[in-house]
Amino acid sequence: MFASPDKYNGKAIAIEGFGFHGFETIVLSETLEYSGYAPGHFVPKGRMVWIAGGIPKEVHDRLYRQAMMGPEERYGKVRIEGKFEYGGQFGHAGAYSSQIVPLEVELLPWAPPTPGK
Repeated sequence: MFASPDKYNGKAIAIEGFGFHGFETIVLSETLEYSGYAPGHFVPKGRMVWIAGGIPKEVHDRLYRQAMMGPEERYGKVRIEGKFEYGGQFGHAGAYSSQIVPLEVELLPWAPPTPGK
C-alpha cells in the first residue's frame, strides 16, 4: 500500500499496525520506538496513516496508557478495516498524505518490550 498508495485511493483495505493517540496525533504507524524523553515512553515511527475520527471508544479504552507533559497518550497493536484515502492533506495541520476512515478496529495481542531489551 505504501509503495503505490494511489492504487488504493478510495478503496476498502485492512491493515495492521500500531495505533497511537496523543497530542495532535491519531495515527496508525509501522512501529513504536522509545522516545528517550522518559523511561518506557513510546512514539510512533516509520510510515504513518492518519486515523480519521480516531479509534472507537471500546478499543481506545483498552489501549496501553502513558503520560507525558500533555494529555494522556494511548497506544497498541490494531487491525483496521476501512476506506483508504490518499493525495490530500489529512490530520493535524494537514501533515499526512493519507488517511484511513475506520469501519472496524480490532485490538491485537501485543505487549510493549521491556526497556533495554
